[in-house]
Amino acid sequence: MFDNSQFNILIIDDEMFNIEVIIGFLEDAGYGLSFETNPQKGLKRIFSENFDLILLDINMPQMSGLDLCKRIKNDTETKDIPVIFLSAFNDTKTITDAFNLGGVDYITKPFNGLELIARVHTHIELRKYIRELQVKQEKLAKLASTDSITGLSNRIRFISILKKEILNTTTNPTRLTMVYLKIDNLQRLITMYGYKNGDKILLEIAKIVKKNTKKEHTIARIYHSDFVILMPSTSEEATIKRAKVILNALRTTTFINTQITCSIGVGEYGKGEEHEFFIHRVEKVALEISEGGGNMISSLT
Repeated sequence: MFDNSQFNILIIDDEMFNIEVIIGFLEDAGYGLSFETNPQKGLKRIFSENFDLILLDINMPQMSGLDLCKRIKNDTETKDIPVIFLSAFNDTKTITDAFNLGGVDYITKPFNGLELIARVHTHIELRKYIRELQVKQEKLAKLASTDSITGLSNRIRFISILKKEILNTTTNPTRLTMVYLKIDNLQRLITMYGYKNGDKILLEIAKIVKKNTKKEHTIARIYHSDFVILMPSTSEEATIKRAKVILNALRTTTFINTQITCSIGVGEYGKGEEHEFFIHRVEKVALEISEGGGNMISSLT
């Protein structure tokens, strides 16, 4: 999934000769290699750039490698970057201090090239594993919160966002509105054309709704034929206007040689209201419309 060129290593050593030797050993592996002979400049780069491994000399003027490592490990943004110490010191105290400050490895000078390559390889491979694990976790999280047919948020994700927006209304008083959209004749179309075509219709509906909403709105498919749109900082009047645009777009679109109709309920969040009750109130409006023939909009007020 990841190759060596995607991993950046920073070498900090006040002796240019040492840096040249290290680069000579590591350049064939294809890593992104950078260096600094000034520890202060090296620290500045660590805080401003992204590095996956730091090779750090201990005995340097201005700032020792141990002090530099301490600064790295005390910052939440950089504390997880692995540090390999390079030093001519091989006494127990220095080595112990290096590990206590957060170093992951310690190589004594003059170092063996094969040993350096092997240890760097080990820590980069660990970074690869961690990064691959993060990517997989992100994919799993997305799958768990996304409707597989439309790509919109699912009910779990929608409720999570709704709770946050409700909490926001208590700390930063603002209006919060919801559109509840029920497709009136979806089951009949599925009976006529099959579930595969039914999925295509749902996907097309999702595209139309998304096209006619704003980036800050949350759109979700929460049931078989039910969609919701959460609109923060939006009045009920503005929400009804937006719902009319969506309804008109759906009315004028042909789905598999046929038209669809929908029932749309609109409601505004009431102070102190539970999130599930808010959804239920707006859903009830859409359901009453659907039972009355559908193909229109109504609000709670």
